[in-house]
Amino acid sequence: MNNILYWAPCLDKVATITAVLSSAKSIKKYYSKIYKVSILNILGEWNDHYTKKIDFLNLTNFNLFKLLPKKGFLRSRFSYIIFILFAFYPLIKILKKNKPKFLIIHLITSLPIALFIIFNFETKLILRISGLPKLNFLRRLLWKLASHKIYKITCPTEETYKYIKKLGIFNEDKLVVLHDPIIEIDKYKKIHNHDESLINKQIIAVGRLTRQKNHLFLVKTFSKILEIYPHLKLKICGDGENYKKIKSLAKELNILDKVALPGYVDDVKPVIKNSLCLLSTSLWEDPGFVMIEAAMSNTFVISSNCPNGPKEFIGNDSAGLLFDSNNSENLIAKFKQFMNMNEEEKLSKKINAKKKLKKYTIFIHAKKLNGVLSNEKQ
Repeated sequence: MNNILYWAPCLDKVATITAVLSSAKSIKKYYSKIYKVSILNILGEWNDHYTKKIDFLNLTNFNLFKLLPKKGFLRSRFSYIIFILFAFYPLIKILKKNKPKFLIIHLITSLPIALFIIFNFETKLILRISGLPKLNFLRRLLWKLASHKIYKITCPTEETYKYIKKLGIFNEDKLVVLHDPIIEIDKYKKIHNHDESLINKQIIAVGRLTRQKNHLFLVKTFSKILEIYPHLKLKICGDGENYKKIKSLAKELNILDKVALPGYVDDVKPVIKNSLCLLSTSLWEDPGFVMIEAAMSNTFVISSNCPNGPKEFIGNDSAGLLFDSNNSENLIAKFKQFMNMNEEEKLSKKINAKKKLKKYTIFIHAKKLNGVLSNEKQ
């Protein structure tokens, strides 16, 4: 039995949590006779995500996660240092003693990379790189020193793959596109509620209330959209450091009665399904989980043409509509285009979106990840 460990210490409710959980589930579901899968839990960051379907391995006995600061750049960096300090020796110990076949790393990757540079573990290291990461001095140094120690680098989008390839740090044969396992088809079969009144007027936005998601821009632009379509409402599902700013802006623009901020919603699929469209204003994505979920829910997608995933999925407006990132006038123009579309045009784009969903299913992810683990040609 080949043991797989996932390393993904997370501070917030980020999409990576879903990616790691779904990836682990997919391997356990389809390849349980070959692999034993566990997620490393350092300071209790995975306690709220425990499920019988996945094994969790506690690296320490310290449940400090809820005490760690999570908002703000400097505070989050302090928490990352705490993670590294507490995980340092336990991670070395488990890699030397348990000798797992694979270690798949997602977040705060500097520690495991540094350890693989220093020690000669029998474990094969798989690094997941998302987005278009800035190559600061430390990251460039670590990647170069570890390039011969890293078994494979997985990228969730073609754009990330091309970017990493162009850097020339890693051999091309180490790079592979591995789309995130976003869709569990069975979960969508259970969504039955259908609210026609919401579908005709509710715009949905989903994501952490942070700078990346650009919700302040969304609220400002929505206030202008309301001048044209006063019957519409905006629901922003998510929690984060910008909650008060977003609410304050909506109040300032006198549209607070039109903007709902329910906070983090555990299962947004029914909310997405009962919406006129999904509107994503992100400054960057990789690939944009909620966009894939919307397409699966048969909900129209309007997204910013930001790096790194929307263009790959939507194409040249064939599977939804793209607007110029952070461009209010262009967003309004694209929204008017959407509102003026007949049902046949909307259906055509929704069908095109659904055609692209197969590679985001847990089955295809598991099949391709197994190929990576067994070193099959991709």
